[in-house]
Amino acid sequence: MDIHPPHAIHSWKDFLLQLGTITAGILIALSLEGIRESFHDRALVREARENIRREIADNQKELDGELRGMPTQQQHLDGALTFANEMMAGGHSAIGSLEINVSNATLRNASWQTADRTGALAHMDYGEVQKYASAYAAQDLYAMIQRRMFDQVASALAIMSAGDPTKASRGDIEVFRRQLLELRGEVYILEQLGKSVSEGYRKALE
Repeated sequence: MDIHPPHAIHSWKDFLLQLGTITAGILIALSLEGIRESFHDRALVREARENIRREIADNQKELDGELRGMPTQQQHLDGALTFANEMMAGGHSAIGSLEINVSNATLRNASWQTADRTGALAHMDYGEVQKYASAYAAQDLYAMIQRRMFDQVASALAIMSAGDPTKASRGDIEVFRRQLLELRGEVYILEQLGKSVSEGYRKALE
């Protein structure tokens, strides 16, 4: 910034007057810059908050839909387990088809990550950030268990995909049965966690 006195200085009075004028100008410029930054920060926070809340609301809708379908997932697992038990007991089963599926909720966190990268979180109220952070941390745990269950389902189905499941060896049926028992427990855990995550979403949106 180049600063030039408005006219030649002939006395201490002129010097002090011009110094005061220059100082006032600098203070006004800094004040305007501060106001501009303040407006920018408030706009950044407002946009981040709107995006996060919209993302959380969408995630809650997606998750609640998955929770409503979990009893059906348990029924399919129970049917597959009945098949395995019957095959282990007598080598045959009246169940002709198997269906195994688990939660496939798509829970997003792009708005949360963007708010972090842009620095918007640093300008938010600490309590508000904590609510959002808790909701997304629980969401990450849910997604981790969900991915693990995908691997378990793929492994279980691979045993039965080689052909007629009633022709599978007793050893394969036993492995299949153990995996089904693990999946039943995982679905229960995921259901309870999902309810907790949904409640965390609700609190974050209050």
